[in-house]
Amino acid sequence: MIPQLFSFLILLNSASAYFINEEECLNYTVYPVQYELKLIPHILRDGTSYLDCDITITVIANARQVQMIELDAKDLEIHRESVKVFKNEVNIISSVRPYEYDRRMGKLYLYLREELEPYSERNTQYYIKMFFRKFLKSDEVDDGIFFVKYEEAGRQKSMIATRLSPDRAKYFFPCFQNPQFEAVFRFKVLLPNTADDQLSDTSLTVAEELQRHSQKDYQTAIQYIPSPQVAVHQVGFHHSDFASKSVSATLTNDTLTLWAPSTHLAKHMFILKFGQSVLDVIQEYSSGNRPLVNGPINIVAMPKTIETYEAGSWNLLTVGEHKLSNIPQYTSIMQKEQMSYLLTQQLSRIWLGNPGEVERTRWKQEWFKEGMATYFGYYFLSQSGRSFWDMSVYGLQTRNKAMMLDWRPETPNLESFNRTLAINIPSRYHPLVSYKTAALIWMVENWLGSDKFHRALVNYLNTRRGKFVSVEDFTTFLQSETVECEFFKGYTVSDVLSSWFRQPGYPVVKATVYRNQDTQDIVYLEQKQFTFSNVTRGHHKYLIPISYFTQYTENCFNCFQPKFTIADSGYTFKENLNGGWIILNRNASGYYRVNYDNVTWKMIVNTLNSPERYRINALNRAQILNDAFALYMSGDITYELAMEIVSSLEHEDSYVVWDAVLSGYQMLKIDGAVGKMTKQLYNEWKMLLREVISNVYRRVYNDIDRDDRIRMFRTRIITFACSIGHAPCLRDLEPALHQVTRSLYDPDLRQICYFTLLNRSDGYDSIKTVNSFEREDFNTAERLAKEEVRFFYRLPVERLRPMPLIESSTVTTFTPVTAIKPVPREKASSSNSIHRWSDAAIMSAFALIAFINW
Repeated sequence: MIPQLFSFLILLNSASAYFINEEECLNYTVYPVQYELKLIPHILRDGTSYLDCDITITVIANARQVQMIELDAKDLEIHRESVKVFKNEVNIISSVRPYEYDRRMGKLYLYLREELEPYSERNTQYYIKMFFRKFLKSDEVDDGIFFVKYEEAGRQKSMIATRLSPDRAKYFFPCFQNPQFEAVFRFKVLLPNTADDQLSDTSLTVAEELQRHSQKDYQTAIQYIPSPQVAVHQVGFHHSDFASKSVSATLTNDTLTLWAPSTHLAKHMFILKFGQSVLDVIQEYSSGNRPLVNGPINIVAMPKTIETYEAGSWNLLTVGEHKLSNIPQYTSIMQKEQMSYLLTQQLSRIWLGNPGEVERTRWKQEWFKEGMATYFGYYFLSQSGRSFWDMSVYGLQTRNKAMMLDWRPETPNLESFNRTLAINIPSRYHPLVSYKTAALIWMVENWLGSDKFHRALVNYLNTRRGKFVSVEDFTTFLQSETVECEFFKGYTVSDVLSSWFRQPGYPVVKATVYRNQDTQDIVYLEQKQFTFSNVTRGHHKYLIPISYFTQYTENCFNCFQPKFTIADSGYTFKENLNGGWIILNRNASGYYRVNYDNVTWKMIVNTLNSPERYRINALNRAQILNDAFALYMSGDITYELAMEIVSSLEHEDSYVVWDAVLSGYQMLKIDGAVGKMTKQLYNEWKMLLREVISNVYRRVYNDIDRDDRIRMFRTRIITFACSIGHAPCLRDLEPALHQVTRSLYDPDLRQICYFTLLNRSDGYDSIKTVNSFEREDFNTAERLAKEEVRFFYRLPVERLRPMPLIESSTVTTFTPVTAIKPVPREKASSSNSIHRWSDAAIMSAFALIAFINW
């Protein structure tokens, strides 16, 4: 600890210079160098809580004629006589008007009796001092600092915690709420020793504990070493009576310490061991023994429903306890996968750069870091030895998730977030930034080859430690490391990625084959921006890396190592198709959709319906099915062709394909799409899907293997089958519906049980949630049920479609138009059950309107 303390003294002398040299801070007249907080937390036995604090802020000035200091402070009780501003040892606060506190705006104005002197070689610093009290509210996460009640061994206890992102630090202490300002933090915590206070001796901050000692009138005084330079939203404080368990990485001295009530620790061992395996994977990947942080990484299991980690945290990670617990009778397989991914993503953020590094790595574009952390979150998860799927499955999922968000004309491009911190990315765009960036990185990986790509990527990150990382620098380095993989027509990796970063949305590529039986076939490619709406498609031209394979590969030119891109509206090349199909976007890694001419579509569908369907790998089968839903709703293919493509699912048994179908099904509910949905059309789609899911449903329902992948597949299929009214699924679910009302159930089926019950007029009253796992699934089911009701309620009732005229030499007849496979091949009784349930569901949907409004 002593060498670190000595380093701080050097840091403090140079800290001011750091801020003066930061370009973005030159327009500010006063900014902080150090915060010193002496905290006295009170958790009273009567169920209330408050925090007393003495604060000293060391500041410097950057301009003349400054006679007022503006701070951010919200809901703080400031002791009037304590407010002082010292120059050396002289208080220069105005005695006539010392300060003004605008409680509504959250602003604290300090008035001085003399102007501040700009910082110079004389080391002119000022010290703002005050005492304040913060009354804490129970479970109010939006207040930044709050207390949470919980039960341990039959006793009621409380804890204090902070969640200061994105702009909640002002609820904790008076500060300069500017995310560009970084300062050193020095904490001292005094533990009260009164009969009214709960005995709590666990206090965590963003710095390591230096020492504990007794102090008059207090149980203990805890001193912490000075923190690194951090922004106020990265500060954290935790105070409780928690216990801990720790694990260490194999190759470095990185330590994960998980804090929770002592009786709860056992259920967190899965995630703790998992985190250890992820640390080992990261260190093996980075080919070095460089620790992620200088000190332990504390993970706090909050006895409250908090869904995610704070992006800026690196050594004090707080999240809801249910996101860290693996309890077989309560934790579903979906929750288990999600908790694993969230921790892996957070550790990836820390690895990519954090204030606790020995040499600080900074990212100029934090949206790029967020996308990279999402990509590595999935990549390290797939490599951890406890993974559910490999990276190809996760890569396709990021592609599909991003495309569902990226089609609206008003959606911004990624580079529009260049000056935005991760905490300031609007919540409606945060998934887009994360998933789209990750999908584009996965596209480049597949183009260059995984080994070559990852070798270049880790070399880049290792060379940039302690420096700045930028998109431009990254793409330039990647190009230099993979120069032999230069794209056709001289396009570089930088060119390709820039065309996607600087333009919103994504394209659909139309492949038209001009077939010639005597010579090579000619393939004509053209691109246009994809959108579901009727608005004019943008004139964006993406640099699209084209890869493909053919039905008969014997004489195929570029099936294995394609090396060209299309940038203009049209591109033509020759290929030996030998009377077969061509499929673009090999392994579905490209961030674009593909449409074909009718003949090629028919050939592809014929293959999908034949035993030769495995000529098309699962990733491309998934892409074809997902694209079919999208192209139908965007008006690019007909209803009949879309139904025919989806009908090929009848014998599909791949998780990745069905996962893409489930994602595609949600596109049927897009408002304002060209493919106008009606009640009749929507029911026809559900009838078809009930039919094609029949085979795979029966197979997975009878599979009771507890392997994680089988559980995941089983859960997804049963949930989808029951949600679309598949009669055998609803019959099989009946016992589970009775069990879930008594809290005796298969947790993997809990969400669909809630959803089904909510679609019954009396189902709401029978649902009881007693823990965070159940509440999470109930909230999801309730949201989906409301969305389904609202969607179906808005759909117009379609008039009978005109019947085509059939000419005959004898009589003229009218034949009704039917779907490709309009009648399920289930038994008649099952079919009747489906219709009865569907009618009941529709009727109950209208009954739920009152519940939704309530």
